[in-house]
Formats: sequence, structure tokens, C-alpha cells
Amino acid sequence: MQLSSFMVRPFVEQGLREELGAGDTTGGFLAGPDDRSSALIYAKKPGVVCGLLLAEETIKTVEPDARVSAEVRDGDEIRPGDVLLRIEARALTLLAIERAALDWLQHLSGIATKTRRYARLVEPYGVRIVDTRKGVPGMRVLQKYAVRVGGGHNHLFGLHNAVLIKDNHIKIAGSITAAVRTLRAEAQHTFRIEVECETLDQIEEALAAGAEIIMFDNMDLDTMRQAVALIAGRALTEASGGVREDNIVEWAQLGVDIISIGDLTHSVEAIDLSLDIGEIKPSAQRFISRALQADIVRA
Repeated sequence: MQLSSFMVRPFVEQGLREELGAGDTTGGFLAGPDDRSSALIYAKKPGVVCGLLLAEETIKTVEPDARVSAEVRDGDEIRPGDVLLRIEARALTLLAIERAALDWLQHLSGIATKTRRYARLVEPYGVRIVDTRKGVPGMRVLQKYAVRVGGGHNHLFGLHNAVLIKDNHIKIAGSITAAVRTLRAEAQHTFRIEVECETLDQIEEALAAGAEIIMFDNMDLDTMRQAVALIAGRALTEASGGVREDNIVEWAQLGVDIISIGDLTHSVEAIDLSLDIGEIKPSAQRFISRALQADIVRA
């Protein structure tokens, strides 16, 4: 999955409309139209970079001739003090874009960083980490991009591009068997059918109906262990519901193929980044020095 300028421009424009409104009522009075300067966007906490294109597009939307140089790429791991972007632009531009550019980077880098942690925890077990549709409305494509950057994979993007039979679908159809039969006849032939199951009996029914993917919905570890044995490779298996960093290894050890995690996108801790005109300010240098020293002590 890749982002392009035309894909991110609507997000950037909306962010700038929200930020600037009729204009910058602080910086707009303090900088002259011909004043130019340089600036740095840099890290104050460790993480995985994501969202550089959105930050650059934010700058270029305000000032197309601004010079933006990236020191890292999406997916790179950064430490406190690392420079992400160097910018040469009008002072008015730098004051206008600071928060809008940083917000994209901080939010998407937070998702990528969390995903990288999860992916590394299950790496020995060959399990695929995937996201869900839980997140911020209107930003799903960006959040799913960040999951990919962090080393995860994407579940369905919406109701339009996959077949996933959930509990309410089963209630409407009358049974798992009826839902699978109808969708097999009516849905696009390129889709595999996934069924969300809460019990072993539902799994047996889904398998008998020909489901290609079985989701274990909020099952305990013992039930999931029985479910994996029951399926015995006849369908892909997905575990979902209540996954955390402190229990995901236990889930991966069950032998499931996929673990889906809403937490990747619905509960995000932003990565601490800053933009400074000129060089990094002294207070940030002190903060970075303490953070690096703490990393050395932990290591």
C-alpha cells in the first residue's frame, strides 16, 4: 500500500482549513511577507516514522516553492534528536504549518510504532497482525497505511471490499448456513467468505457451509486452542477481541494464522515531535539528552 500526493491532498487541505480559517492571527502580524527562514522537524521520543508525505504536502500547499528535505523515510526507526525534515520557506509559512504538519506525523507515527511492537512480539510464530475498521472516521486509509508502515497488514477497508459475516448478519439471515449460502450465490465471486464465531458449534456450522476464514470472536485461550484443532487447516483462522501487548504472545502460540487488533488504530499514543525555526531550542536539547541517557541506562 502506498500513498500519493493526490490521495493525501484532501486530508491536508481540510487540516489547513481547520487550522488557519481566515488567517494566522498571531504569526500573520509578526512576520513580513518576504521574511524567510529554515526549520527542523525532529523527534523527542523514539518511534517509527510515518506520514512524511502529509507533512510535506501541508508545507507545499501553503507555499509550493518551499524546499523540503527528508532525512528519513516512512518506516525508519528514530531516536530522540533525530531530524525528520529540513524546511526552507517563508517565515509566515513555517508559523502557519507547524501544528498541522506535526499532527499528521505524530498520529500516524504513533500507529506505526505500536504496530511494530506487536509485529515483533509475534514474529517467531509466523502470525499476521492486522488492523480493524475501528479508528477515526474519514481517516481510515491513512491509519491503515500507518499499520502497513509499522509491519502489519490490513483487514477489510470497509463493507465494500470483503465478505465478513458477523453476529448481526447471522441474526438477519437466520443462520450461518443461510448467510453463507446467500452470499455464495450473490456476492462477487472473487471474495472469500469469513464468518465470525463465538462458539465451537458455530465453527462447525461455518466449516460445513464452506467458509474460507473463521474468526474467533472474544474466545478464551482454551476455547481457541480447541478451535484451532477442530479446524485443522480447513480454513484460515483469525483471533480477535481483547488483544494486548501483554497477552498477544499467548495468542500467537495457539497456531492461529491472523490476529486482528482494534487497538492499533482506535487508541493511539502520538509520538512526540517538534518543529523549531533555526536550530533545536535549548530546552528540547536538554529533554533529548535526558531521554537518550535514560535509553542507555535501560539498555
